[in-house]
Amino acid sequence: MYDLVSSSELLTMKIKSFTLLLFLLFVSCGSESETTTVETVEAPQELQQVSNSTTTTEVDLNKLGDEFIEYYLANEIGGYINLTQAETEKTYNLHMKYPTIFFWNDFTCYKNDVGMTQTALLDEFFPVYYQNKYYFNQDYTVKDSDGKEYVFQLDDGYRCKLTYDNSENPEYVSLYGRPFYQNDKWWIFEEKEFEPIPVATPGYYANWATRVELNDFEKVYKEWVSDSIPPNIVFENCPELPIDEKEYNLRWGIVSGNADIDYLRIAFWKNGEYYTRVYFEKENHSDIFPFPLAKTETYFEQPVVKPEEEGEIVIEVFFTIRDDYGNSADESCVVTFEK
Repeated sequence: MYDLVSSSELLTMKIKSFTLLLFLLFVSCGSESETTTVETVEAPQELQQVSNSTTTTEVDLNKLGDEFIEYYLANEIGGYINLTQAETEKTYNLHMKYPTIFFWNDFTCYKNDVGMTQTALLDEFFPVYYQNKYYFNQDYTVKDSDGKEYVFQLDDGYRCKLTYDNSENPEYVSLYGRPFYQNDKWWIFEEKEFEPIPVATPGYYANWATRVELNDFEKVYKEWVSDSIPPNIVFENCPELPIDEKEYNLRWGIVSGNADIDYLRIAFWKNGEYYTRVYFEKENHSDIFPFPLAKTETYFEQPVVKPEEEGEIVIEVFFTIRDDYGNSADESCVVTFEK
């Protein structure tokens, strides 16, 4: 049995009979906003875009980009990628649980989660098959004659290095987007050689990409999607009645699936409002939290402390876990302290 964090401002974690002091990052309940600067591009008229004109005599970088995009869409796009319903479902399932690592020919490919991305123009229109404004950038979207949406630019979802290259600074190549399924094969976009064209090319449009087959990727799909078993969160003593004490030890557990647990978040809400939280990532906190292994059951104690306030206090404790395959589970328990 392990003791986890309490709901006080500094949460104390007791693990295997020793106590560790955790420093929490408190966040406010206010909303956060994010501003993104994007390039405005325009497609040919036949793709239902409208071209703008300018009268300035100076070099207009937006106009330069628009002229390039107009040429690119009319001359460098080979057609539309249209997935069947079954192909769409399989592609979507992978996008929801895409692998962090896989092998591709002589390369080992890693999910690009370093925060820095580069983009590439595609030589086929890729379908917008579900709503995701971060994956499908609306500024690089067109519609066909039936009103279906497609994108022609994607971020690099993976960066790959030669598997045998163990040097300190190996060279990486980018794969754009995430794998998709069509005609019984898995595909992704890889960078292709830049081709000279008769219009000026802005530097931010210098990366082009074409589809490439991912050999044996069905094994990866089976491991990460078809055969993966999600974890569960269970409670042994979530109280049904109010507590006439200042502290309550909530016993809860993690029942792992077929992958190790790599993330835990515990959040406290007081009387329906956010109170505090703490989280643990295996990469950074494996020395202070015993992340359960695959196919195990591990139980913990979570102290829930009544705040020094008058009246009835309702504390809801939310637990969120995630495993190495991207499966997650969420559960909560309500502890009511009497007046």
